[in-house]
Amino acid sequence: MSEGLPRVGSALIVRDEANRILLGKRNKDPQRGNWVLPGGKIHAFESIADAAARELAEETGLTVEVQHQFRVYEVINAPHEHRIVIYSWAKAVGGDLRASDDISEVKFVSLHELGHLPLTPLVREVLGDAGYIGEKLLTHVEPSSSAVLWLFPVPIGGAIHRRPESHRPRTPRGRRRRISPIYVQGSLRFESAVTD
Repeated sequence: MSEGLPRVGSALIVRDEANRILLGKRNKDPQRGNWVLPGGKIHAFESIADAAARELAEETGLTVEVQHQFRVYEVINAPHEHRIVIYSWAKAVGGDLRASDDISEVKFVSLHELGHLPLTPLVREVLGDAGYIGEKLLTHVEPSSSAVLWLFPVPIGGAIHRRPESHRPRTPRGRRRRISPIYVQGSLRFESAVTD
């Protein structure tokens, strides 16, 4: 068994206001020349978010606000490679975009361009799972103005069912209003009313 394995790393999916993704072109082996999501090794006693922000600043020159975690991925290529990488979402809040020694080029990439770049297999999987490439791409496309949004109540586990209050406004004559139950959980309130 190899000493020091598995390596645990933290990487970021950084989006800009145009919904482009920050990628860096690797300047070292393995995977030299392929595009990656910036990140690196978590040092002892360093938080996942702090490690990702530090690595991103070192590799790209940007300062970020790390948001929530996306997913955890494991790479095993026995006997020499075993990595666990924790991906989180982040937003750039400062700095000047520049490449470092580990990254030969760094840029924000449009969704259209993502499919044409040589990505590492792991980054391709992460971006696919995030809905940026492959079949799930439509989850990050803004709806057109002709799109119809459908809203419906969804009961939540632990919700409390209450009868509707009786002092509801009356509907115009000839139209009846049916009211379904109200579900309340914390400060959320779900109500459905259908007008005939």
